[in-house]
Amino acid sequence: IKPISFIANYLFTTESNTTEFKFFHQLNSGLVYELYFPSELKSAGKEILKHLGDLRTITDEMSEEEKLAIIQSEFERLYDPNHPVRNAIETLDSVEEVRIIKEALK
Repeated sequence: IKPISFIANYLFTTESNTTEFKFFHQLNSGLVYELYFPSELKSAGKEILKHLGDLRTITDEMSEEEKLAIIQSEFERLYDPNHPVRNAIETLDSVEEVRIIKEALK
């Protein structure tokens, strides 16, 4: 699944103490939940993957500046308070299976 590899590349390129890293880490976790609990997330209206079809990729051939510009652009787009991805990530706890796992990991 391409969006997952794109998000992984964003995580490898972004500094770990930034808001961008934290957001993409949450997004990656949300995608894992969606892979394991597709019907539960769909019935709760928390699907993420369907909103990531237009993610821009970064490649090894790009300069660091090009990579960071793409990551920043995608972060700004997906982090918008009105974007369905941000809404889904911030409210994933409303899905019982996700809530149980998150509680167990505390």
